[in-house]
Amino acid sequence: MARLYEVGQLMQEAAKRSDDLADAAQAPARPAVVNDDAVRSALARHMSRISGGRTEIISFGRKSSGFSWITYAFVARSADGDRKLILRVGPPNGLFAPYTVLPQVYALQALAGTGVPVPALVSFEQDGAEIGFPFFICQHVEGDVPAPWAASGLDPQHKRAIARLFVEILASLHRIDAGTTPFASLQQGEERAELRAIGGWRASLARPTARYYPLLDWGGRWLHDNCPQPPRRTIVHGDYRIGNFIEHEGRITAILDWELTHLGDPHEDLAWALMPTFNARSRKLYGVLERAEVIDLYQGASGIAVSDRSLAFYEAYALYQAAAIQMCAVRAFEVDRFNDMRLAVMASQMPSIVRAFERALEAAA
Repeated sequence: MARLYEVGQLMQEAAKRSDDLADAAQAPARPAVVNDDAVRSALARHMSRISGGRTEIISFGRKSSGFSWITYAFVARSADGDRKLILRVGPPNGLFAPYTVLPQVYALQALAGTGVPVPALVSFEQDGAEIGFPFFICQHVEGDVPAPWAASGLDPQHKRAIARLFVEILASLHRIDAGTTPFASLQQGEERAELRAIGGWRASLARPTARYYPLLDWGGRWLHDNCPQPPRRTIVHGDYRIGNFIEHEGRITAILDWELTHLGDPHEDLAWALMPTFNARSRKLYGVLERAEVIDLYQGASGIAVSDRSLAFYEAYALYQAAAIQMCAVRAFEVDRFNDMRLAVMASQMPSIVRAFERALEAAA
């Protein structure tokens, strides 16, 4: 009965959030779907305002990468010349709606000029007054986004060099004193961010529209009750993996997708990066770096001792979070009508994720 009550409480919390969203829908009307032509027109007005002169938007188009924010590449043409820029928009029916730009804005502001390469921030609006949705604009960074499952033809030594850079940049991120950056404002109250995040995923999985998996129900509670103390509280990227950076001429020129960034346990990023899902199903990082080598390199570069117990916990948590994200994606497609066929097929991945989560829980316990 206690377990049923707990699930009931989580469902009530989720329902209340749905009611809050319904109330928000009664506010001044915003478009329910992101219309590219409307965005382009509004973007021209916004760029003209912030530049102080007429700006034309050319070469405007969506990029297919990403499952959450909508990404556009464009050129802003003004009397001062052309600027290649990126616009990211939080759609009202997206994977993690309703959106806030602040974590990503804080990341681009705080990490500029550090050992963590990020695109330069140009402009942002949380209320989306001009475009109609939360958005931010940053500089375009030259290079390519590597896809680990399509990189088998690359020189292994090239991949090894990139993988080592990837680990060293993560260590640089975790060495930064978050208290001196805007990230400090992300800490809400006394509750640890890890526990708040687990609670949020549990509530998401308890929504009436989510498919029910008993193991995820039980496992979410176990994660909450057994979350280890962090060795130190660092800036956590939240989605640090192969595929979320730009590579150019043998260098990593930008780390991307900071929407899940928070203050937390550095083991979380390390565990997420090591997931076989992001490494073409290999137990090696980018298919080339052995797990022990990754840990040794990270410890030496960060000065943080990696705990086997904490890493095992966060490897289980990574799979739990992956399962919750899959369910969010299915909901975004089936319930909120977010028109991206990639989201529709995510439910098919749930059985393998749940099985992997079961094995990871056994290892963590």
